[in-house]
Amino acid sequence: MLWNAEIYENVADAATAKATEVTPAPFADPRQLRNTLGNFATGVTVLTYQSGDTFHGVTVNSFTSVSMDPPLVLISLMRTSRALTYLLERPFAINILGEDQLSTALQFAGKPQEEPIEWVTDEEAPRINGALAYFQCTPWASYDGGDHVLVLGQVSSFGQKDETKPLLFYRGQWGELATAEENEK
Repeated sequence: MLWNAEIYENVADAATAKATEVTPAPFADPRQLRNTLGNFATGVTVLTYQSGDTFHGVTVNSFTSVSMDPPLVLISLMRTSRALTYLLERPFAINILGEDQLSTALQFAGKPQEEPIEWVTDEEAPRINGALAYFQCTPWASYDGGDHVLVLGQVSSFGQKDETKPLLFYRGQWGELATAEENEK
């Protein structure tokens, strides 16, 4: 189990990329930096919360686990996000979307869809029905991240659907996870 083990690479055995293998880009172009960062495929999450009697959400692909003890996860939100002010003071849920939930991702990315959202309201924060996995969180801490704010949430409960594959985002495109069997065909 990798969670409890640390992995070290012998520095003498580490390979160094040759200049002909990787072309460094000048750091002057933010768009090129964004495009290069897009080479890292991410899962797609929707962060959900309640304000008054209304449920809200925002599509986020900057999500990661941080700690097992205490159980902490991290999301990164732009400083201009309306959700940010709410998240620092109330419970929220992080919903990992499945490959069949592209319309949900678009809905909370500011592109309204016809399909209504099915909410689950059995815990502190509303969550999206049918998500691949979810984490119920309470705010733990927030940190300056330049034009973003890094928000740590302490996980109070979680769940998953084992038979569902994730929705992915790669190079500005939505995608699905390919299995080894599909690649062998």
